[in-house]
Amino acid sequence: MSKPTIICTGMCNTKGAEVRFLAEMVAAHGGRPLIMDLSLGGAVDWADVSLQEVLACTDVKIQDVLAAPRADASDLVGRAGAAKILELYSRGECDGVLSWAGSVGTSTATRVMRALPFGVPKIMLTDMTSGDIGTWVGNKDIYIVNPTLEQGVNVVTRRMVANAAAGIVAMAQVGPIAAGSRPLCALTSYGTTTPTVLRCKTFMEGRGWDTAVFHAVGVGATMEDLVRSGLITAVFDITTAELMNTVCQSPFGIPASWDGERLSAASEMGIPQVVVPGGLDQCAYGALSSIPAVYLDDLKVGRRPSHRGTGLPYRHNEGVTIMVPTLDEVGEVARYMADKLNRTRGPTTVVVPMRGWSAYDQSQAVATRERGWAEGNGDGPTWEPDPERPGWSSRAAVMLKLLGENLDSSNDNLDLVAVDMHILDPELADLLNRLIGDMLDGTWEKGAYGELDIRNGVG
Repeated sequence: MSKPTIICTGMCNTKGAEVRFLAEMVAAHGGRPLIMDLSLGGAVDWADVSLQEVLACTDVKIQDVLAAPRADASDLVGRAGAAKILELYSRGECDGVLSWAGSVGTSTATRVMRALPFGVPKIMLTDMTSGDIGTWVGNKDIYIVNPTLEQGVNVVTRRMVANAAAGIVAMAQVGPIAAGSRPLCALTSYGTTTPTVLRCKTFMEGRGWDTAVFHAVGVGATMEDLVRSGLITAVFDITTAELMNTVCQSPFGIPASWDGERLSAASEMGIPQVVVPGGLDQCAYGALSSIPAVYLDDLKVGRRPSHRGTGLPYRHNEGVTIMVPTLDEVGEVARYMADKLNRTRGPTTVVVPMRGWSAYDQSQAVATRERGWAEGNGDGPTWEPDPERPGWSSRAAVMLKLLGENLDSSNDNLDLVAVDMHILDPELADLLNRLIGDMLDGTWEKGAYGELDIRNGVG
C-alpha cells in the first residue's frame, strides 16, 4: 500500500515538542504523519488538524473549553476528537493513531482512539502504565506503551518513541485480513463455567463455525460491538457474570468508558442468542485490599454471606477474591436482563439452571474435581440453597420469579426455560446446543421446550 496516514495527536500546547517528534519518527519509518491538536488550554497554529476543526465536529467553541474545569474540558475535546477521527477514517485519512501524554492527555487521546473500529492500530505512550489502565483501554484494542517520562525528547525517550512509531507504521501496512468463509459464534466464559462453554464450542465448530470465547470480566462490551459490526452472528451468553460485577462496582465489570449496553446487540441485530445466568452467583474483585470498606463491613456483620463464617470473601487466587451477592443484587440484575432482552428481534431463550450457576455455586453432595470443586471441601463458596427446595439455589429462585414477572410474554422471539439442572451438567450444555441448533435451522419456536421447564411440573 502507499504510505499509511498516522494521526499523531495530543495536547499540542503543552506537549508540542513531543507530538512533533511522534510525527518526525512516523515519517522516518515510512508513514505519512497528520498532527491533530487536542489541547485543553489553548490552540496552536501549526497542527495539520487544528483544535478549531476538531471542536467544530460537535459545535463546541474554544472559549467553552478554556472556561471548563479540566475534567470537563477533557470530555469536550475528547468527544469532538472522537467525531473528527471517525470523519478522517471515513475519508481514508486515518490508518492508525499515535499519542504521548500524561494522565489527562491520555484520558483525552484514548477516548479519541476508542472511536475507531477494531483492527485500526492505536498506540498510547503514557507514563501512567503502573496504574489502572482499564478506563483508557475500555473495550478497544489499544496498545499501551510506557515511555518512562511524561515528556521530554532525550536519550531516554527517543528509542521508545521510535519503536512505537515504527510499530504503528508496520501495523498500518498489514491491511485488512481476509475474514474467511466460516461464520463466527461468541461464547462468554469463566473458569468456573468452562466445561459447559467448551461443550458448546465443540458443538458449533462441528457445525462448521469459528468460535470466539470472551472472558466475562468486562469484555462482553467488546463482544457487543463485534456483534453490531456484523462479525459475530450467533451468541452463547453462558456467563453473564460481569453484570453482577458492574452492580457491585468491581473492576471486572463493564468499562465505564464504554457507551453501549450489555445484552443489547444480539437483540438489535436479530441474531440467535441463548442467555444463561452463569457466574451471577459471585462478584469478582481484585485482591482483598481492593474491596470497598462498605462490602467488607457487610461481610463482618453478616449482612452479606462470608466464606464459612470467617467474615471474609473467598480467595480465588492472590489477585482475585469472590464476594457473594445479596438476593437484592440478584434481583437488580434480573430486572436489567429482562429490560434489555424484551427488545429482542431474533430468537432468544433465557435458560435458568436451578441447581447453580458456576463451579463455586454447588453443594458438597454433587461436587467433584471435574466439576471444579473437589469433594471433601464442603459446599462451594457461593452456594446458598433455597429454603423451600434445598437442591435448588436461592438465587435461581429469585431470578426465575423476577424474569417471569418482567420478561415480555407477548414477544414471540423471547422464551424462558427453567431447568432442574446445574450449569455444569452436560445435559445443560446439550440443551443450549439444541436451542442454538434449532435457531440456526429455523425450527426454533417459543414454548417448544416445555418438556424440560420446571414451571410445567418437570423436576
